[in-house]
Amino acid sequence: MLRTFSRPAVASTKAVRTFLTSLPASDRPRSKALGAVRGTGQSQDMLDITNLEEFAFDDSTTIGYDHLEAQKEVRKYLRIAKYEIPKLKAFAKPFQPPTKTEILKFRTTTYLGEPNHPAAPKVVLTIQTKSLPLTNPELHKFLLLVGPRYDPVREEIKMSCEKFQDRSQNFKWLSDTLDKLLEESKKDPEAMQELPLDLRHAAKNMKPKVRFPKEWNRPAKAAATNA
Repeated sequence: MLRTFSRPAVASTKAVRTFLTSLPASDRPRSKALGAVRGTGQSQDMLDITNLEEFAFDDSTTIGYDHLEAQKEVRKYLRIAKYEIPKLKAFAKPFQPPTKTEILKFRTTTYLGEPNHPAAPKVVLTIQTKSLPLTNPELHKFLLLVGPRYDPVREEIKMSCEKFQDRSQNFKWLSDTLDKLLEESKKDPEAMQELPLDLRHAAKNMKPKVRFPKEWNRPAKAAATNA
């Protein structure tokens, strides 16, 4: 099936000239100074579109230019991967596992090609409860304070922050908040010892998995005889 497309209407010469003459006096001399040479070899006003050559469909479309821009971006990262990334080998260091005092785990996400992504400043902090320097009463009070941020299945605490546009500020806020929680949990922890933990947020993950008892399996010999 053939489709026909109508050519968009072109503004009249009178309307174009009216628009050009309405430009500020400071813009008209500048546009003449930046005149472009068209077929006749004479310098003309760049804003005077009435003297432009007729479009002969010899240029790329908007979709074509978008495709070229996408190729340029891909080639940019390919050049970085070939010429820039190998230079980082000089700064490589052997892996060293974290020590017992390094118990905090921070996680961030970087979106390639989107430096201003709204989720880029977000920082997530995870810490194992067994690595906290707290006694049992202090740990119980600490878990009461963190509330649903405690995962009883993995036995870890997870907190996140995206209040600030700068990622370093979110790092600082999480670190300061954790220090305040630890300090508060050490203040008279025995007073909170009788309060139970509210684990309703993790009830779904704490459900025991029902498995078929092995004693109910049909013996192999009996199964073969019945078959």
